[in-house]
Amino acid sequence: MVEWEISDQDIETTEKLLLPDRAHFPEDARNVIRCWHSADVAACPGSGKTTVLLAKLKLLADRMPLENGAGICVLSHTNVAVDEIRKRLSGYADKLLSYPNYIGTIQSFVDKFVTMPYLRNIVGRNVQAVDDLIYAQHMQNRMWLSAKYSALNYVTKNSFEASGQFTERLDHTQALYVRDDGALCVGKQKRVLAGANTKSAEQYKALLDDLLKIEGIMRYRDTYVYAKTAINDLPKAYTDLFSSRFQYVFIDEYQDCDEIQRRAIDAIFNSTKCTVIKIGDADQAIYNSSENETPDWVPQDGFLPIMTSCRYSQEIADVIFKLQKDPKNITTYVGKTGVKPILLIFDSENIDKVIGKFINVLETHGLYDNKGVYKAIGAAKKEDLSGLKIGSYWSEFDGSAKKQSEYNYWALVDDIIASLLDGKLYKAERIVRKLLCRIFHYAKIRHPISGKEYSVATIKRSLDDEYQDIYRQWIYEMSRLQNIERETIDCLMRQKINELLKIMNPQADDIFDCLPEYFLDKVADVSQTEKSEKNIFIDPIRGRRIEFDTIHGVKGETHDATLYLETDRQGSSDLNRILPYYGVGKIGSSNLFDYSRKLAYVGMSRPKKLLCVAMQAKTYEKSKGIFADDWEIIDLRG
Repeated sequence: MVEWEISDQDIETTEKLLLPDRAHFPEDARNVIRCWHSADVAACPGSGKTTVLLAKLKLLADRMPLENGAGICVLSHTNVAVDEIRKRLSGYADKLLSYPNYIGTIQSFVDKFVTMPYLRNIVGRNVQAVDDLIYAQHMQNRMWLSAKYSALNYVTKNSFEASGQFTERLDHTQALYVRDDGALCVGKQKRVLAGANTKSAEQYKALLDDLLKIEGIMRYRDTYVYAKTAINDLPKAYTDLFSSRFQYVFIDEYQDCDEIQRRAIDAIFNSTKCTVIKIGDADQAIYNSSENETPDWVPQDGFLPIMTSCRYSQEIADVIFKLQKDPKNITTYVGKTGVKPILLIFDSENIDKVIGKFINVLETHGLYDNKGVYKAIGAAKKEDLSGLKIGSYWSEFDGSAKKQSEYNYWALVDDIIASLLDGKLYKAERIVRKLLCRIFHYAKIRHPISGKEYSVATIKRSLDDEYQDIYRQWIYEMSRLQNIERETIDCLMRQKINELLKIMNPQADDIFDCLPEYFLDKVADVSQTEKSEKNIFIDPIRGRRIEFDTIHGVKGETHDATLYLETDRQGSSDLNRILPYYGVGKIGSSNLFDYSRKLAYVGMSRPKKLLCVAMQAKTYEKSKGIFADDWEIIDLRG
């Protein structure tokens, strides 16, 4: 493998292209830029790892075409790399985003090059994943129409009629499964429907096999199982092709890969035959949550660290580095600024003072720019959770707020198309519900009992309870479309939405006639007048926009100032669980301690200029003064 010699002149040219005027890459970042052999890169929050990756891609683009027609592969969990290349390396975009290079998401790569070729090979046709509901409809249609499944149909029909647990036969069909011992079971019923090796159990297995081989469908949850099998069965000749096609492989946010994705990457790319660079931060693995069994990523011996942060002050670095699993000092580019992080102490009687005090603190520290990025973030958002949640601090917080793309009909239609082409019917069905929510919003159709606007969740309940047959037929027809284009999807949506509304209100006219022009505008992705103002608190002093969000929602972001809100989960709070990392109490055995540590690490490392943390008095009183030296304490109780 080639070890490119990267000169100081190369790096200076790249700095001029990617960094602010007169800014330079720190030495640890330069070490990564100069590395062209397989290695792990452990990067702290704000280290500019995306910029370092772009620098490497720019240097590779300068040296293309690579030897033997090889390409580069860049994998992440979102398409952010593609967006950044187009925005910041626009002069190189055509070269980097075309064959033989592959830049995209890890999941789409595994689906495209591992799972789907494996299934095509054993089935002899293309296969798509569908959600459990659609799959059950296909199962039922086959059971009813073919004598081949008569025993299964008889047993399941009798079971459904006798159970009283299911209101619809389709729900019963959806709950069928084969136990490890081969017995056919349903839902949570302890008594088996049919023992192993009985006609019914054998017909159930044959039915799943036929759906895969004849109709080319499987349940989304089965892709995980097939991916496992596919990885084990990958022939060496096939994996060798990848190591020769891709000379350089970069995996960003590697800590968020699940077990299957990690196994697939290791199976496909031989790090002794091609350069594989895994970039991440194990302390920011918040998607492998407390319920997820995927172990934390541990960078290999000899890993390259980037522990210089370009984002926050040394004062912020000195309080967040203690939240690392293996604490290592973080050096910051800006150094000390004289501004300590701030703890706002409150109790239940004065929680409503927290936001106002945050605004006062912004004033005190000269953060006047009403175009600045100010965010209030927390871990728990669900309205039905007991204890502290984001909405406890501001009652208007809406955890189901929509993205801007959901405010344009054609953007939603394109999302449906993309999901169908990707073989993910379950995603397409969810987008159909989003589309219905927007149309019901404009038509002022609300829930008849609660009087509230429909959400993606509440509309699902209504469709299942009252309009199940028509809606399931609608999704079934969508799954059978041969021609997945804008015109086809548009025609189907208009027809089915109007059919649904005719059942709800026989006097209803074509609902599309009453929708606003900007919603149906094919040119404007999102009308400026319809951008969501949800979860934005406008401060009354200077009109600053303070946006409320979850910690997951702001991962990867940089703010001017961040207010971290203490929230509760399973009988305790996230800040209470991180006290041991600061030296008070013992770390509990529950995974929630480690998960809370990572959430706090991600959340508190967002701001450039000011970090505020809202902590309830009972947590502060347990802390035994450990925050006195490094934090400014503001008590809202007095």
